[in-house]
Amino acid sequence: MIQRLVRGQFRRQVGSTLLAQLVSLALIIANSAIIARTLGPEGKGALTLATLAPAMLGLLLGLGLGVANAFFAGSRRLTVEQLTRNSVGFALLASAAGLAIAAIMAGTGLLGRLLPGVPAGVIVLAIAAFPPTLLTRYLTATLQGLQRIYAVNLVTLGNALANLLLTLLLVVALGLGLQGAALAFVGAAVVGLVMVMWLLRQDGGRFSPALDPAVLGQTLPFGLRGYVGNVLQFFNYRLDAFLVNFFLGPAGVGIYSVSVALAEMLWYLPNAVSFVIFPRAAQSRPEEMNRFTPRVFRATMAFTAMGALALALLGRPLILLIYGEQFVPAYGPLLALLPGVVLLGGAKVLTNEIAGRGYPHYNSIASGLGLVLTVVLDLALIPRLEVVGASVASSIAYAVTFVVAVFFYLRVSRRV
Repeated sequence: MIQRLVRGQFRRQVGSTLLAQLVSLALIIANSAIIARTLGPEGKGALTLATLAPAMLGLLLGLGLGVANAFFAGSRRLTVEQLTRNSVGFALLASAAGLAIAAIMAGTGLLGRLLPGVPAGVIVLAIAAFPPTLLTRYLTATLQGLQRIYAVNLVTLGNALANLLLTLLLVVALGLGLQGAALAFVGAAVVGLVMVMWLLRQDGGRFSPALDPAVLGQTLPFGLRGYVGNVLQFFNYRLDAFLVNFFLGPAGVGIYSVSVALAEMLWYLPNAVSFVIFPRAAQSRPEEMNRFTPRVFRATMAFTAMGALALALLGRPLILLIYGEQFVPAYGPLLALLPGVVLLGGAKVLTNEIAGRGYPHYNSIASGLGLVLTVVLDLALIPRLEVVGASVASSIAYAVTFVVAVFFYLRVSRRV
């Protein structure tokens, strides 16, 4: 009876997360379509690259504290008050460091050399989203650990809706172009932070900054074990955008970003499952997870594969309908991405499950191998096959990551 209730709760949480992600997806696609049709491939590519800057800062300076918050909130080893106050204190330090780094890079012209073709002012605007985005990540992870999945979904929806409404106001109504799109991105980040702080107050969250050595002594070591993996995984997903920009310019990134955005729609179910299974694994006995996870994994892979087939059949008219004729060349790269995206969806479920058991470092190894392959294959294939080459490189790297994730899952699950 208890197991049926647990499975029912898991299905409801996954269903809620998936529904929220699908609604968010509709909002994101609408926002992306507005930007694509207003700014064209070059403008869309420039915005994609600019918004990668705060994401990179967040990963490099976040030190895995979000993963640690989810684990310690889920296992009840630290209180919500301890985790939230520590998160605010650490986020302030990381934000100061990140903004100083960004200022130095902007002053020396390094930002322009790293992101050629992207206006420096737009990059600086986008980087302003770094502090609220970083703290939102920490606090949302705490909600995740508490299994307040519906609250997290509300934050996801609020962020996507705010971005769309601000884009309509700043880009369409006021005609601020690329700068307006960057401002909308920053504004949505602030809205997300306000929402998650309000929601966490109900669980005892307190937001006066503190850096408790006892809390840091537990959270940082755990977070650092998964930190490397998160950084490597991010670059595994996004490094190809920088390399496409290097070889083909922002217009190439604009085309490639459409391929990636459509292919990554297939991750909404794996992401929902992964998001819910992490705190479940932290709270459950290994024997229970050994029975539970394989069923979830198989179902996730089957549904993701069916989605890939539908996207292969409908991708071209979908691109034409949403983005317009200029973006139809994104269909070929989309097809090349699909096999790897399906496999990486399965890897996400397995690596999050074993991270919830206390083994986040295995994700670091799997992501590291995938990243090495991505770089090598991108450098070899993009000059020859252009955007399709980036897709083929990513697809192969994702497949290798999947194989490694299966190996580590079997290794962990057989220790019981």
